[in-house]
Amino acid sequence: MGDVLFQDLWFHRVEGVVVESVIPDGELVVVRARTAAERAACPACGTASVRVHSRYVRRLADSAVGGRQALIELQVRRFRCSQQGCLQATFAEQVDGLTFRHGRRSAGLQTVLERVAVMLAGRAGSRLAHALAAKVSRS
Repeated sequence: MGDVLFQDLWFHRVEGVVVESVIPDGELVVVRARTAAERAACPACGTASVRVHSRYVRRLADSAVGGRQALIELQVRRFRCSQQGCLQATFAEQVDGLTFRHGRRSAGLQTVLERVAVMLAGRAGSRLAHALAAKVSRS
């Protein structure tokens, strides 16, 4: 698909991501995307690598769209570090402004939920997050 409108809608602040398809599915909108960068930097030593080890799909919760929960299915790659002395043999690429290590939410949704937690906390924060179509517990 690669539609420019969808690209601008979901990833207007993100470089190196291509939208493949957008699928409305009941109360959920699934955005299938992939990374487009040719290389990634090793988080341990900073060396850029082009050697792809494998690929996998990350599922990230994102901000709601039209009252529906949004899910980003992002195909990312694991790279081999090309620096011989580096302790990190392989690493997963991260997309600035979208992903972070071990994250199950987009960076934008994570920021919103952190602000809700600081301002409201507990049950009130959980109710507001539910109104924003983001599933979280009160803790």
